[in-house]
Amino acid sequence: MRRVLCVGLLVVAAIVVTGSRVGHVSAEGVIARALDASILAGSTRLGDYTWLEDAGMAIQLPAAPRVDEALPALLAARRLDDTRNAALWEIGTGGFGGLQRKLEAEGARFSGSQASPFRPRGYPEDIAGQRSNVTLVGDRRAVVLDWRVSGRHFAIVVGDASNEAATRRLDELVREMVVVHGLEAGGVAPLMLQGRYACVMNGWQRDGERLRRRVPQGWLGARFFTVAGTDFESVGRLQFELESQLDGAGFRRSAGLKPMIAGAEGFVGEYFGNDGFVQRIAYGRLDGGYLVVLMQGPEAARAMLGDQMDALVNSVRPTGLGAVSGPPPIYFNHVRSVRVLAWQDGRRVLWGVLFDDGRQQPVVWRQDNISWRAELTKGGQTQREKIGESNSSRALNPLVDADLRSLDLPEGANGEMEVTVEVNGIRASTRIQVK
Repeated sequence: MRRVLCVGLLVVAAIVVTGSRVGHVSAEGVIARALDASILAGSTRLGDYTWLEDAGMAIQLPAAPRVDEALPALLAARRLDDTRNAALWEIGTGGFGGLQRKLEAEGARFSGSQASPFRPRGYPEDIAGQRSNVTLVGDRRAVVLDWRVSGRHFAIVVGDASNEAATRRLDELVREMVVVHGLEAGGVAPLMLQGRYACVMNGWQRDGERLRRRVPQGWLGARFFTVAGTDFESVGRLQFELESQLDGAGFRRSAGLKPMIAGAEGFVGEYFGNDGFVQRIAYGRLDGGYLVVLMQGPEAARAMLGDQMDALVNSVRPTGLGAVSGPPPIYFNHVRSVRVLAWQDGRRVLWGVLFDDGRQQPVVWRQDNISWRAELTKGGQTQREKIGESNSSRALNPLVDADLRSLDLPEGANGEMEVTVEVNGIRASTRIQVK
């Protein structure tokens, strides 16, 4: 009965994973059914920070509504009272004079400036800034820091009761600011994995959950997905299972590369269907989970698609922001007991592990760094034994690839046998009839 139940679960899982093959299925649709969308909104609050993807920076100020595309443009601001306020501006290629004239029109008086290099959090080098002292209406004091990065010009204006107080608050804002390297005007820097990482996509525009870029042959599109780190034991296993689903929908991989993504080895595959489009899919294991990026476009734009994917994966960098969100996984030490399933498959015995939760129901748990030992015995005598470690408990799930969880039967073995599995010190066993 237990074996029938397990087979039934396998069949149901296969139907759910594969889905209907009637009619056209897009590569994006295949991946979207399997994974969660990962990209965050354009202006996103992450704790005390606001991420401004059009500017490629995070700052501890609330985002300001953008009225039009004219520069200088207010990007983020906070007003504490009539004396204390702070604002981030993009001031454009016209230089600092545009912002200066705007402030002077409101009664501000400038009194000299000096070089003031600074380095935001995680930035690879110092940024050459210029600091100016300002007296505002009512004899309030302010400090302005302006700088250029990647061909763009920004400024922070901080007002306070005294020059010393304004300088101190400006230093705090700048020290904690996060800036991505290489984002040009008209591009975006999307956040990934709950804000832990960002990448640079020059020439791309946001279109809801997707991003798009105009090319002579039409449009390129991109979409980001995330996978919990405990869902797969490796990037290779994630790639294998997604490719199995893509293959079932008629998409074939024609090429593959193994670039470094944020310091870890990843994989980028190229896939074709029969719809005149080509897909590039990047897979990478990062802090906080796995990243999957789908980029697609017309077959005529294949070279451009490859260049854009290369630029994207080479730009992925940690932000130092964000945290894992969503419901907590079911960890090993939160379940009550081990449940082992075992069955004969030709001249081998396959096994898998589930756990009972508080309702005495079998569940799959999630944990990394799993050590295990499986033993096949008959009459108290060990017939086969296998010991291993896995980066993810998912490798022991009875519904995934069985090669890891197989014990070859000795020549002529038959009759009742016992399968015992020990996982992180917890043991369980079951008996099967071998024919």
